[in-house]
Amino acid sequence: MQLTQIKILVLDVDGVLTDGGLYYNGTDEPSARFNIQDGLSIVIARKVGLEIAIISGRESKVITQHAENLGITEVIQGANDKARALYDLAKKRGWEISAVAFMGDDLNDLPALRVAGKAIAPANAVPEVKEIAAHITQSPGGQGAVREAIQSILQSQ
Repeated sequence: MQLTQIKILVLDVDGVLTDGGLYYNGTDEPSARFNIQDGLSIVIARKVGLEIAIISGRESKVITQHAENLGITEVIQGANDKARALYDLAKKRGWEISAVAFMGDDLNDLPALRVAGKAIAPANAVPEVKEIAAHITQSPGGQGAVREAIQSILQSQ
């Protein structure tokens, strides 16, 4: 599967959109750090027709708020089975799974990476993810990896 055929990029959050760290400040909800360049590339990608969605194993108000800020409407949180979540999302939206790229970094992302049309991993992904990824960014998650993946997809098209 070439990047030229990708129409949708589905992103994991922790370790992809963030550096994987959670910051606790004494409140019930931990905070996370998102990269502004990743965010701008998501906004641009959406404007030129590349759909962006999120599937996260964690539930967080921070994820909801960040997705809303970027105009991402398809957000699945608390996904224990990311492959099933990816299939369900594709079916709901009428997407061919072969046109979907999934970007993940850790062991719980493996099932979704295996079923997606294109598996993408950030530089900081665990070895098992890198082993099956068709595309590995030079940047780690939370530090421009999403921007790099989006640029690769858009430049190939």
